[in-house]
Amino acid sequence: MRLQALTLSLLAAAGLASPIRSAASEELYTLRLSSADKSLDGRYLTTIPDSGNANTTALVVYTSSSKPGDAFIKFHPVVNPSTKLAELRTPSSSSNVALAVVGTNGLFDFASVADPDDTADDLPEGTKVDWTSFRLHQEGDIGTVEYEGDDDAVAEGNWFAFPIRVSEATKEGEAWGVKWKDGSAWTTTDYLPVKVVYEPAYVIAKDE
Repeated sequence: MRLQALTLSLLAAAGLASPIRSAASEELYTLRLSSADKSLDGRYLTTIPDSGNANTTALVVYTSSSKPGDAFIKFHPVVNPSTKLAELRTPSSSSNVALAVVGTNGLFDFASVADPDDTADDLPEGTKVDWTSFRLHQEGDIGTVEYEGDDDAVAEGNWFAFPIRVSEATKEGEAWGVKWKDGSAWTTTDYLPVKVVYEPAYVIAKDE
């Protein structure tokens, strides 16, 4: 009996000590905006193809009451144990699709990128593609996503929503692109500050 009890206690201790990171990293999350603007607040991010590159799909929100035709973005985080920064991997028939910032001169589109290593080589010189430098700030089951690059200007940046023109064929109403604007970027003033919030995918599933 003593041997059996000892064995059970050791197994229990081993179970408590086992890491759960691999299981947690497979949990799917969705992304939505938090904004003082009521037309943007709570809107979930979806995609719209970027005509400039077949591998890059910009992330947008629609302000119409109808749901966009494409599925809402879902991802699972893969955290680098050294930097504590995360890749945001999306479920796809291709195993190498990640969310990334893509752009130049301090203004970066939030986008879904297939085969980001190869895509970076195909874009114009000077275009930055970074899918490895997201910081997840957690508050309970939800939190915010921020981008942390490799220079001070990026660290001073924030997410913004920019109005974009969408083909009338989508019939989804007004759309806003989501971009990371750092301290060095100069742009038009027709944008609104937002936060990008992540939450478990089951939250949106309950609402559908």
